[in-house]
Amino acid sequence: MRDRRTWAVYLLLGLFAYLETAIGPAMPFLRAQLGLGYALASLHFSAFALGAAAMGLTGERWLRRIGRRAALWGGLAGMVAGALLIAFSPSAIGTIGGALVMGYLGTLSLMANQAILADLYGALRTIALTESNVAATVAATAAPLAIGGSAAAGWGWQMGLALPVLALALLWAVFRGARFPPVAESGHTRAGDSRLPAAFWLLAVVLFLVSAVEWCMAYWGADFLASVIGLERPLAATAMTLFFAAMAGGRFAGSRLARHYAAVTLLLVAIAIGLGGFLLFWLGPGAAVSLTGLFVAGLGIANVYPLTVSAALGAAPHLVDRATARLAVAASLALLLVPFAVGAVADAAGMRLGFGIVAPLLVAAFAGVLVAGRWLTRGARSMLGEGVADSYG
Repeated sequence: MRDRRTWAVYLLLGLFAYLETAIGPAMPFLRAQLGLGYALASLHFSAFALGAAAMGLTGERWLRRIGRRAALWGGLAGMVAGALLIAFSPSAIGTIGGALVMGYLGTLSLMANQAILADLYGALRTIALTESNVAATVAATAAPLAIGGSAAAGWGWQMGLALPVLALALLWAVFRGARFPPVAESGHTRAGDSRLPAAFWLLAVVLFLVSAVEWCMAYWGADFLASVIGLERPLAATAMTLFFAAMAGGRFAGSRLARHYAAVTLLLVAIAIGLGGFLLFWLGPGAAVSLTGLFVAGLGIANVYPLTVSAALGAAPHLVDRATARLAVAASLALLLVPFAVGAVADAAGMRLGFGIVAPLLVAAFAGVLVAGRWLTRGARSMLGEGVADSYG
């Protein structure tokens, strides 16, 4: 059942995804406006990732101090303010600071969002988390359209970063009365249960790996198509629509399949599909094969993030807020480190070899999920005897 609370967190996650994605398409305009080089421009992404990682380390305390409702709305309001800094600041110091604010406060809202869904739906959280990520994917797809369209219409590219002010105000007007489970209701912490279990930490590593894959595809996919496959740069950039469209369709299908299959099972299948598609994309003998692989990879990669989050939260249902905070650290470190590692290897040995980092990341993620699944099954069996078993799917 989806009530006002459900739709509120779905739509707020969509706004988060829009803002997170908007930094990329805004960057060419920002570089031209402020005269930034590539190195200085890349600091915006680094600042966002650092802010997200910092919130991952401190977010549990914020959630307990101000509550999930304030974190959900206030964090997103702060993210909107950071976007306005990027849009209207006259210097790189201000725009990089805006990206830092976006990463820090936006991650607070994301943590509250995931924790609320986990508490509201318990064993059905996989369905809720995959559905919420459908909304996120659709909203993310709108970001480059809004920024490019605003610039083409003569309104200025900044309008694409200012529109979220109106969106947030509208959502507040409609959903401000929604009440969410407080932190105190996140579960029953028993003696000896104050530490996150080993299965959770293994799945956090998996989240690092799969998040890195998603960011690498989003950051470097167009460049790979241009420099290795040989497409013209405008066509290569447009071709990446295949990947994002496949992700939207894949997440919709995943939300339906989650009604019938365990998250760990779906996660293994998703990683396998993503790996198969990536190998076609990476090693394909021609543009047609590579573009087919890009689409298939998008179908698989679409669900690895929400399914990994669901499985990880299932490993620690009594520590949801702490778990979401640590998962935020894993995802942000992936953004900070791995796409730049691909660029460094590509500079030294070529883009085909640099992009090849994705394949071992997916193989390692698959192995990690296999092991974590076994640990979770054993944990669920032992907890059944205590009457507190959760669905680890």
